[in-house]
Amino acid sequence: MNIIPAFPAPDFGVIKWTLIDNKEINDVMISLKDLKGKVILLDCWTYTCIFCLRTIPIIKRLKEKYSKYGLVVISAHSYEYEFAKVNENIIRAIKKYDLNEIPIGFDIENKLWKMYGNMYWPKHILIDRNGFVRYEHPGYGNIDEFEEAVIELLEENGNKISEEKDVHNPIDEIYKIYGLQFPEIAPEICVGYMRLKKFGNKHNIKREQDNNCVDDGNHQENQVYLKGNWFWGPEYIRVGRFDSMKDSSITMRYKYARRVNAIIGVSDNEKGIVNVKIDGGFVNNVNGGKDLIVDKNATSHAEITWPFIYNLYKTDEKEAHEIEIIPKTDNIVFYTFVFG
Repeated sequence: MNIIPAFPAPDFGVIKWTLIDNKEINDVMISLKDLKGKVILLDCWTYTCIFCLRTIPIIKRLKEKYSKYGLVVISAHSYEYEFAKVNENIIRAIKKYDLNEIPIGFDIENKLWKMYGNMYWPKHILIDRNGFVRYEHPGYGNIDEFEEAVIELLEENGNKISEEKDVHNPIDEIYKIYGLQFPEIAPEICVGYMRLKKFGNKHNIKREQDNNCVDDGNHQENQVYLKGNWFWGPEYIRVGRFDSMKDSSITMRYKYARRVNAIIGVSDNEKGIVNVKIDGGFVNNVNGGKDLIVDKNATSHAEITWPFIYNLYKTDEKEAHEIEIIPKTDNIVFYTFVFG
């Protein structure tokens, strides 16, 4: 973590806090005053950020090792997409990643996120026993980048730490599912017009309206191409009203990745379906991701039930491929390609 000039920590009472314990959901009061004398690790995250997800096992491990010495771990969930303001989605993510027994702040207006000077996700902040911010760590990091600072502040509080430092990150299913960062990895691409200025298609695709998109099949690396009818919104593309999802698809030729993930949702409360192809063919069971289903006809598809990072394709080595996502229902909303 980065040592910074100490300053008084903003209080946590500006947002609502929830604790899920034994599947019961209860509101809790979290204030800096009540936690005085404790060392606090504040995890600022959002469930659609792959770097945030990769840090969850580290946060859990630090809590497991050091809570008996007075370390308090709290987790403030802010939003990157509008759907991450919805309480039901946040609670579903908390349960999905087994964040029970860690108080979760519902920072649905990004108030606390801004008060701590955050600019992106994740950010981890260490607050000492006197309520001063002493360390911060923006972005993803390994456990060895956190542990020494945690121990220092706990020892300042009169503790004698007997645990040995972890040499490696804890083993967790999250790494297996979503993959890890490496040099040359394909970039994360958000398709809404607030992030993406243009698609790879030769013709212009207009904002806030349905577009009949033509894909001539000539694809450049790490660009997104649309085919069929799509509405282009600020955070997403959505299956257009005209011709429904007939002949519509999203294609990207990526270089490189071991995992292909996508943030996808639905425009209503009904289940959505997308077919997934790699290099023009359906995906087999060996390379199918955690959220991919290969049916009896060897057709690979994913069932979309909520806005979430779906793991679609996996390989043992870093590889370059072309992925095509084909909506089979007219309620598909596509947000982002994310690679690991």
